[in-house]
Amino acid sequence: MFYLKLAFQNIRKSFSNFSPFLLATTSMFAITLILSNLAFSKSLDQLRGADAVRTLMKFGLAIIVLFSVIIVSYSYRFLLKQRTREFGLYNILGLNKRNIATISFWELLMTFVMTLVAGTILGLIFSEFLFLIFVHLIGGNYFNLTVSIPAVLLTILVFAAIFALLMFFAMVTIKRNSAISLLKDNTRSEREPRGRLIMSILSILMLAVAYYLALSVQGPIEALLKFFIAVVLVIIGTYLLYIGVTIFVLKRQKANKSYYYKPEHFITTSSMLYRMKTNAVGLANITILVTMTFVTLATSVALYVGVQKVVAEQFPKNTNISINGKNIDENKATLEHFIQENGVDTSKAAPYSSFTVMTNFSVNADKQAALPANSPKLNDYAALRFVTRDDMVKLGNDLPELASNQAILYKAFGDKDVKSVDWFGEKLEIVKEVPSLKNLPKFPGVFDVFVFVVSDEQELTKLNDLNNQEEIKKNPGAVDFSTQISTEWLVNLSAKEREALSKKAPNDVSQPNRVIVATEKESKEGIMEFTGGFLFIGFMLGITFILGAALIIYYKQISEGAEDKRSYRILQEVGLTKKEVKKSIDSQVMVVFFMPIIVSIIHFAAAFVMISKLINIFGITDIGMIATVSGITILVISIIYYLIYRKTSKIYYRIVER
Repeated sequence: MFYLKLAFQNIRKSFSNFSPFLLATTSMFAITLILSNLAFSKSLDQLRGADAVRTLMKFGLAIIVLFSVIIVSYSYRFLLKQRTREFGLYNILGLNKRNIATISFWELLMTFVMTLVAGTILGLIFSEFLFLIFVHLIGGNYFNLTVSIPAVLLTILVFAAIFALLMFFAMVTIKRNSAISLLKDNTRSEREPRGRLIMSILSILMLAVAYYLALSVQGPIEALLKFFIAVVLVIIGTYLLYIGVTIFVLKRQKANKSYYYKPEHFITTSSMLYRMKTNAVGLANITILVTMTFVTLATSVALYVGVQKVVAEQFPKNTNISINGKNIDENKATLEHFIQENGVDTSKAAPYSSFTVMTNFSVNADKQAALPANSPKLNDYAALRFVTRDDMVKLGNDLPELASNQAILYKAFGDKDVKSVDWFGEKLEIVKEVPSLKNLPKFPGVFDVFVFVVSDEQELTKLNDLNNQEEIKKNPGAVDFSTQISTEWLVNLSAKEREALSKKAPNDVSQPNRVIVATEKESKEGIMEFTGGFLFIGFMLGITFILGAALIIYYKQISEGAEDKRSYRILQEVGLTKKEVKKSIDSQVMVVFFMPIIVSIIHFAAAFVMISKLINIFGITDIGMIATVSGITILVISIIYYLIYRKTSKIYYRIVER
């Protein structure tokens, strides 16, 4: 009971030291509980696309648990550093290391109970609130969230394991240090670090390679393959940037006598140089967390906003009625029978036929393309779509007459300069390029998309047959994977008519020679289930990253304030005025504040091309929209970051001015 009572008194009397740690543990417990409750709740089964949403939630939960371990461990290690002097006094007063470890155990147990109670209450309250937001994002209409007992138990188990890890940290710290070293540990200053030229060079090289990979990508698949390599290089390069380059620059400033021997420069440079080893790691952590916040939120919001435009482009009219087959006349006959049978008014609509081939599409120096490609490359992979001039005219396009060996090119996505195409022995001459084709549904694809308008249905069928013959040559005796021709009607129907048709001919492409009805409403609902879940996960991760950055900033201000307090007092005693002290403090604080946010913005700017290519995977090609969303995200996060820093800077000033 003695140790339990002592541990309780320690928490009560040193609550200012324990409160940031409790804030970190309670916040992360609540966030983990919210995601796990949503992921495992039976209420999720009432929503459309429950399996996909649940998978997204579990993926986000795994990331949150990982960052819970990192943030809570970082927070406790700082608390432990603040308490080492107290542990040293206990040792001198007669308590052995086992007794001190027992006190630490009871402190952790009590904080775990407080975290459990407060985190569960907050988590369950905010679960219901955030579930309403989530349902709204995905366009659902079921708003009753039931509490998942397995989710609560899982969260408790995860944090019990985290607190066990914290107890291990405490025991190692207490065991490895003597009473004298514990008394001195939290006031021990850093030696002046070396110049670290090699680290500086490695940092510049790694960041240069990462930026080159990000800026040089030409397609979504290449971006996906290189993304994780670039991320690892940026993370390592950022740490080396602060540990190596910043110290190298400060050393150069110190060597510059005309710059160094001024009161404001002398104090700032010396202070940052002597503590840059630990300071650098903290700054690197902040930079990486802020960059991750930029990337996560910008990507999530751009995806959520962009897919709505993508769906609208796929549906010039609110309903597409189509069939896939090998014969255009048979397709038309089947569609007309279906339309007449169901009383669909197609007086203001016209069918069009097309086929699409996914293939390598390389263009030589003479602006000629040949299929099959001789030297296929990943970035040359494209979707080639063929339609007829007559159908496009019926859809409202003004196009010139074409001969059988001529074509009009529309670059739906991609920028290859093509003058002629050798299509498996059939030469097509590109006589004109058009900037768009009215009322043609956009083909969703990861790769470049080129639309070729040929003369008539006979030519369309001929080109499709040439492609299928080539496939048979390459795979003799294999299962028939021949490309089929799609014939499609675009019509505007009432909600009642759309619902009735969808039941008779659902959007099921797995069934051959079957009429398929796809509506804009159903497609939007289906894609919003995914993007809404993605945005929700991005929002939760963004909160976690900002919380982590805020805690690191707070701890930096406290630790740096305690270390600078004695130095500034001595400087005032030897003649430095309060005005000069304030100016020096402002200079140092502004450098430390602006450095992470500026480096984060540079990282994001370098990654923008790669991020936009990754977003292209979902058919979103509006770079202007992606840039606007990214700019607004950076502005909002920068303002939040600034407010956090202004708030925590007051703590630093208070400590130094005491």
